Amino acid sequence: MENIKNIKSTEDAIKLLNVALEHEWAVSFEYLFHAYSFPKGKFFYQDPILKRRQEVRAQTIQIGIDEIYHSLQLGSIINQMGGTPSFETDGVIRYPRIMDNLERDKKTEDLVTNLYQSAEFEEGAFPKIQNMVLNISYDEVRHSDQFVAMMDAMRAEGAEDAMCHQSNLENAQKEEVQLLHAIMRAENDLMHRYLKYVILFSEHQDLSQRLFKNAIDHMKNWDKNGGILIKMGDVIQIENAEKDSDGVERTVSPMPSIYPEEDRLSALETLIPAESDLISKYEKLLSLVPDGAIKDQLEKHTGLGREHVFTQEWLLKNAQKIEGLK
Repeated sequence: MENIKNIKSTEDAIKLLNVALEHEWAVSFEYLFHAYSFPKGKFFYQDPILKRRQEVRAQTIQIGIDEIYHSLQLGSIINQMGGTPSFETDGVIRYPRIMDNLERDKKTEDLVTNLYQSAEFEEGAFPKIQNMVLNISYDEVRHSDQFVAMMDAMRAEGAEDAMCHQSNLENAQKEEVQLLHAIMRAENDLMHRYLKYVILFSEHQDLSQRLFKNAIDHMKNWDKNGGILIKMGDVIQIENAEKDSDGVERTVSPMPSIYPEEDRLSALETLIPAESDLISKYEKLLSLVPDGAIKDQLEKHTGLGREHVFTQEWLLKNAQKIEGLK
């Protein structure tokens, strides 16, 4: 991560915010990949901020969600300043041991805290930007303290060598598992595509908030599907990752960085076929899954997709009625 020290011009400010944005995009994903690989309901710690007992997995997911909100803040301000938000990301790593992932997460928080707190703004220049990055930095301080508490608790119970869930080659070859992985890639793509459009159209609250709702729906589906994969005997995949001899997975492209269309009408047009394609994948998976809790959950996801198609069709039709809307 490049450290941007001196902020004197608008270009300097946008560069700082884009470096931060690329980082926030990456960690919002990395923390979720880590958490969805941890066993559920097994490891707990005393949270130093919340002053209560928390589950390691659940709180790591919440920290990932915090980073998504940071991404939206940063991207929206870059857009308002006349810059182009970057949708590139830093690299993502997953280790076989839970402890190694938490240690990386803690170091990552410290790194980005330094980025935010070491930036030196020319006196009187961009006071609101300076205030925003300092506010975000103390979210990162909190996250770092929480990761430390998680690791301390695991050491105290002798769980330093506790392992993440691992992909099972035999299970991974099953048609329903492969199809669920394809669905998760599509959920991932749509979640971040919606978030991009939330940023690009942030001046229009009605549109951006409707798109944001759909992004959150896709994130919830991604979350639930991560649990379903565990029940099917596999684990969430990191996109485009290579695994070394020690089982460490690395990728420099954990999510798409280029999404189609930049204007309102064409963006809305691309979302309808993407949602419809995802529904088709769910319908095929439903035909392979027996009745029960998993099928019920997948049917809920499919229903949300149908709601999205309805909403997107009318957002597009209504926008097409208004001359000059871009």
